[in-house]
Amino acid sequence: MKRQSGFTLLELLVAIAIFALVAVMAYGGLNTVIRQSGIVQDATEKLGVRQHGLLQLQQDLTLAVDRPVRDALGGQVPAFLGGGVDLLSLTRLGVANPWGEPRAQLARVFWRLTGNQLERAELMPVDGTVSDSAHPLVWHPLLNGVEHLRMVFYNAQNQAFETWPPPNQPDAGLPKATEVDFTLSHMPPLRLTIAQVASWPVSPSASPAPGGATPPTGPVPAVVPVAPISSAVGSGG
Repeated sequence: MKRQSGFTLLELLVAIAIFALVAVMAYGGLNTVIRQSGIVQDATEKLGVRQHGLLQLQQDLTLAVDRPVRDALGGQVPAFLGGGVDLLSLTRLGVANPWGEPRAQLARVFWRLTGNQLERAELMPVDGTVSDSAHPLVWHPLLNGVEHLRMVFYNAQNQAFETWPPPNQPDAGLPKATEVDFTLSHMPPLRLTIAQVASWPVSPSASPAPGGATPPTGPVPAVVPVAPISSAVGSGG
C-alpha cells in the first residue's frame, strides 16, 4: 500500500502564519504610502493657496498708482497708505474690464491682518466709495497661518519708514519700494521686496468717439507683466 503524499497540519499552519505575516507587512507599507500621499497632497494644496496670496499681494504693490481718491464725504485720501492699524490701502491699475465698460481700470485695494489671517478687499469705483456705508468692504482671506508680518516703506532717498506717507509728508505719493517680512506656519521666514512704478506711461490719444467726444487718455495697464515672486530666507525681523 502506497503512502499518500501531502502536507501535514503543522506545515499548513506554518505556511498560513508566514502568509499572514507577509500580508500584515504589506498592508502596513501600503497604509504608510497612502498616508504620506495624503500629507503631500494637502501640503501641495496649502502651498498653492499661499502662492496665490503672495502673488496677489505682489501684483497689488507692483501696479500701485499715484492716484488719490475721494471718500464718501469728498475728502481726499492718499493714493498709498501703509502701516498703522490698517495694514495697507492703495489705488492700483490693471483691473479687468472684459465687457469694455466706460470706466477706468482702477480699484482701491485694502489689506488687513486679522489674527493669523491676511485678508484683502477691493472697491470700485475708487471715488466716493471709501468709508461709505453703502459700499461695505467684503474681505476675502488669502493667507492663513501668518505668525509674523512687518512692512517697511522706502522713499527715493532709500530711507526706511514703518508707515506711509512718512510723518509730516502727506503728499509723498508712492514709496520707491515696499519690503514685506513675514513668517507663515511650517515655513521659513520670507522677505519680498517690491518696487513701485513712479510713473506709468500714458496711452496715445485715441480717435474721437461718436458724437465728437474724445476718449480720455490715461495710464496703459490692462495687462502688465509682473516679475516672479522673489523671496529670501532670513530672519523675520
